[in-house]
Amino acid sequence: MILTLIALAALVVLTPVLTRFAGRESGWPLAIAYLGVAALFTPTAAEVMTGQNPEVSYPWIPSFGVDLALRADGIGVVFTYIALIIGAVVFVYSTRYLSPGRNTSFYWLMVIFTFSMVALVLTNDVLVLFVCWELTSLASFFLIARSGSPGQAPALRTMFFTFIGGLSLLVATGVIIALTGTTNLAEAISSPVWAGQPEVTTLVALLVGVAAMTKSAQFPFHPWLPDAMAAATPVSAYLHAAAVVKAGIFLMLRFSPTFHATPAWNILLVTAGLLTACLGGWFALNQHDVKKLMAYSTVSQLGLITAVIGVGTEAAIAAATLHVIAHALFKSGLFMMVGVVDHLAGTRDLARIPKLMRSAPAAFTVMIIGCASMAGIPPLLGFVSKEALFTALREAPGGPWAGWAALLVAVGASVLTFAYCAKTVWGSFIDGREPEESQIHRGSPVMLIAAALPIVASIPLSFVLYLLDTPLDQVVQAAVPTASESVHLALWHGFNAELLASGLIIAIGVFIILRRSRVFVFFHKATLPFDGADVIDALTKNLKRLGYGLSAFVRPMNSGPYLALSLGGLSVLAIGAVPVVFADLPPLQANLSRPVDVILLVLITVAVLVLCTSHSRLTTVVALSAIGILATVQILALGAPDVTLTQLLVEAMTIIVIMLVLQKLPRSFWKYPKRKQTPRLLLAIIVGASVAGLTLALNGRRERSALGQYYLDKAPEISGGDNIVNTILVEFRALDTLGELTVLGMAGIAIVAVMSTVKDKFIDPPAENIPEPPRPPWVSIRPKGTTAYRAVHEAWPNVIPLQLTLKVLGPLLAVSSLLIFWRGHNSPGGGFIAALVGSAVIGLAYLSTPKDRALGPPRAPLYLIGSGVATAVVTGIIGLLFAGSFLQPLHTEFAGQHWTTSMLFDVGVYLAVLGLMLLSFNLLGVSDSAATPAGDDVLTNGIIRRDVERTRERADELLYGELSGPMETIRGERPERSRRRGTEASAEAKVRANSTHILRGDPPTDGDEEEA
Repeated sequence: MILTLIALAALVVLTPVLTRFAGRESGWPLAIAYLGVAALFTPTAAEVMTGQNPEVSYPWIPSFGVDLALRADGIGVVFTYIALIIGAVVFVYSTRYLSPGRNTSFYWLMVIFTFSMVALVLTNDVLVLFVCWELTSLASFFLIARSGSPGQAPALRTMFFTFIGGLSLLVATGVIIALTGTTNLAEAISSPVWAGQPEVTTLVALLVGVAAMTKSAQFPFHPWLPDAMAAATPVSAYLHAAAVVKAGIFLMLRFSPTFHATPAWNILLVTAGLLTACLGGWFALNQHDVKKLMAYSTVSQLGLITAVIGVGTEAAIAAATLHVIAHALFKSGLFMMVGVVDHLAGTRDLARIPKLMRSAPAAFTVMIIGCASMAGIPPLLGFVSKEALFTALREAPGGPWAGWAALLVAVGASVLTFAYCAKTVWGSFIDGREPEESQIHRGSPVMLIAAALPIVASIPLSFVLYLLDTPLDQVVQAAVPTASESVHLALWHGFNAELLASGLIIAIGVFIILRRSRVFVFFHKATLPFDGADVIDALTKNLKRLGYGLSAFVRPMNSGPYLALSLGGLSVLAIGAVPVVFADLPPLQANLSRPVDVILLVLITVAVLVLCTSHSRLTTVVALSAIGILATVQILALGAPDVTLTQLLVEAMTIIVIMLVLQKLPRSFWKYPKRKQTPRLLLAIIVGASVAGLTLALNGRRERSALGQYYLDKAPEISGGDNIVNTILVEFRALDTLGELTVLGMAGIAIVAVMSTVKDKFIDPPAENIPEPPRPPWVSIRPKGTTAYRAVHEAWPNVIPLQLTLKVLGPLLAVSSLLIFWRGHNSPGGGFIAALVGSAVIGLAYLSTPKDRALGPPRAPLYLIGSGVATAVVTGIIGLLFAGSFLQPLHTEFAGQHWTTSMLFDVGVYLAVLGLMLLSFNLLGVSDSAATPAGDDVLTNGIIRRDVERTRERADELLYGELSGPMETIRGERPERSRRRGTEASAEAKVRANSTHILRGDPPTDGDEEEA
């Protein structure tokens, strides 16, 4: 069983590599792999068929009692085979449905979804079940969103509904663990505490029921499923027929042993299910798009299954499971047949599809069989499962009248099912206009055969129903532990009420077919003026309006009220609390103040006053830098060299980045009237005094903590390193550092993402669009041609000193960076500090270039960030595999040196920080603007243009490599192949620091740089 998940996890890793070489043909090996995984799972399934429940368990979070526990039973076996076998068929279908290309996102997300689904149905831990539930939601979201602009809004609406279900399941999970005292799913479900606390049982039943209804598209959560038809047809065939929606059904079956006798559970599922079955059928008949018709038909069929699970008897569980199998077969095939029709006719609109009956007889036959099975026509499997549903509904709780009422509603829903099946067949193949030869496109035999496989399978299965008796028996045993009777399926049960109901449905259906022109026109008119998407949009709009009103004090564009509220509240707390508790506080520790503190306090106060009163942005940055440097001196005086070095380097890099950004900002701040400034000044004084009081009251009044003393005493012995700060970061608190490293990497990615969604003209606008154009110089400049003029108007003479400095300091800084990294485990240093020293080399190189060019290959920053985070994660996995705990360091002695895997972790920190700084310089340092023009005017094909990379072009090149100019897209579309530069052009664009023009006094050209 564990090998099944390991094999699927391996496919998750290998699929991107496979698609790189095989493209859309990757569906073939993936289909074979899925069938191989199904075969690998068969020995476990065979054990389950003999009445056993094989289990495996591996500790995951021992402190919380959470295990990676797996347990196979009848329910898990059925859903595992559905996910794997239908997935294999869909992959074969996709090899011809998808357009040529890698299609990596499709195949990868489909495999991730399968892994999550199989893990969901086999897990035996409540928390792992919740994690897998959320993974299926995320995979579904991305598979819908990958369809481009048409899929973005539906994906968000789908996420909205699944978020409601996830939140409901999360609360239920917490209550289950608190009530039963275990995370083991089997033990929690069979716990005796449920019988003794009916109120809590009802609450959890409702929470689980709501969660399951959101995923299985039950009213009022049904709109997401038709909305998700924006996804590609293979996605719909798999997720919305066999996988995502079945996850909700699985959850109902899994918790049926606990709640099948709970009235709230019965009423919720039966009522919601029957209502959904009728509404889904009605809405299906309203549709013109055959794919949306199929979506609403899925909603209707799932409603019948939900209602029957709500009945909770042995016959009901068996009937629901049988219909799950039948539905997975005919509905996945029918969704794929919609794609076949779309390829043949070039449209899914029933009003425009020509008569395909003669042009595509094989497709016509397959569609008839699939729709007949869904309509419940004998001798197909859909007929057997439909009659089993009717039998089960007659046992609905509430007395005989409730059973007959449920049956009557189900018959009505089934009449609608027959009607929309007829509409699908007649609308797609019979009632259209005679097609012209040019109207019929060439279909793919592979697509047709793949679509036919699950549909045609229902024919032989109807005659060997005894093969399903044992699997259904095991499902019943898992869902109703007290079950005493065995399941026996048969195609013929004699004359009974269910057969009479089926005959009535078929008779009414035939009448509808004969009168279809009137019936279908009626349903086209009997539509609501809105649909589920409109309801969600209206709800979202009103929630946004409400949120906007509530956010009056926290709007980012108006931070004044927010700061006044939060800082003012802090001041009130400090002023009210500090005097009350001050007398009871312990005394201050000795030797906290030194004479140097007074000097630093005065200097920092002056710098703060300059910062607050200056209108010049440049002066403000200088003052801010002074505050940082003075704080660094304070830290050094306290004897913390590691923190001092970190603070100093962070200050240096931060100020450089701020100076680069200042190029695009006005030179001065806006001037505000005194009536606004006076209250702000008073608030600032009050807040400053309050924070000073809190600092005096809460700091410096306790001895060294027990944890701090533990680190001092034990860290060198445990870690083998004398630098306690570094060992805390990369060993004791490595998980925290990994989280911070991930945030650091995401910050770099967020910069690129934001810049790549803004058009070039808005990032670097022309001069006439800048609200504060360049001002005239404050002093007169000597005429053109003089040294003074060149110093102001030309960049290259000013960078010569920096170039000379770089030639000397560059190697020294690089060697220092490596030394600081090497010594970090025992002396002040480490990966973060070393990376900042290395970043200083990058900063010097960037500032010393006469032309504004990116440093290094365009994608290097993202590669560095990604490889840094990946290296840190791999280090954690090594600790998990060989030391039993994630990020647990391994130690050894070699060549007279102490070696530890935490050094590898530090390499990840080094790479990620270096990548972020390189990205910041390359992207934020673009100097081309109306105020600070960069580059040269060059003549190309008779047109003068400025040869310079602007901000948007840099952002695009970070993602796609060298481009010929900025893209105009804002939604992440890939550039056309013609926009990409070759390697030769890429080589010319790289920066080379040189000083060969110092003696000649001529500015360098691109050709000169290339020679250098």
